[in-house]
Amino acid sequence: MSDLGGRPCQLTVCRGCCCGKRKKVPGVDHKAQLARLSAIDDRSGRTVPVRTSKCLGICFQGNVVVVQPSQAGRAAGGRPVWLGEITDDALVGAIDEWIFRGGPGLAPLPGVLADHVTSKDAKKPKKRKKAKNARKAKKERSKAREKSERKARKKAARKARGAAQGSKGKAKRGDAGKKAGKGGKKNR
Repeated sequence: MSDLGGRPCQLTVCRGCCCGKRKKVPGVDHKAQLARLSAIDDRSGRTVPVRTSKCLGICFQGNVVVVQPSQAGRAAGGRPVWLGEITDDALVGAIDEWIFRGGPGLAPLPGVLADHVTSKDAKKPKKRKKAKNARKAKKERSKAREKSERKARKKAARKARGAAQGSKGKAKRGDAGKKAGKGGKKNR
């Protein structure tokens, strides 16, 4: 099976403000990674073209690679696949193997890359929302606790008053019990 007539898969590799920088993604040899991506061949033996981009806009996913389908893959329904956090040689190897098998539209995405699929519209998770919700929930719990403590204090004060009135005499004790019973609290 020869694909020599059509365009091969293409790679776009982010090497702008964050991706490809030791400060953002330490412990990765970025030059060697780009060289390895540039050496990928498809199943027809053609070298896969690699474009470097200044910034693909999802910097928090550091080391972004976009795999674009070959002409045959596009005809089969393949679409560009955005991969983020490509920081390990095993992931680069998985991209190489996937493209060799046909890439998007012709071969299934390797399982090791499934957790790295992202999109150009990916949004950085906002930490402030979590903190805001946590503060709000803490405030609500505090209010509920204060309310229950207030109720407990009122109940204790009523019991104390009832006990104080009950110790004045047997005749008065009966009257105090009747008043407490009519006040809305049920006698048990």
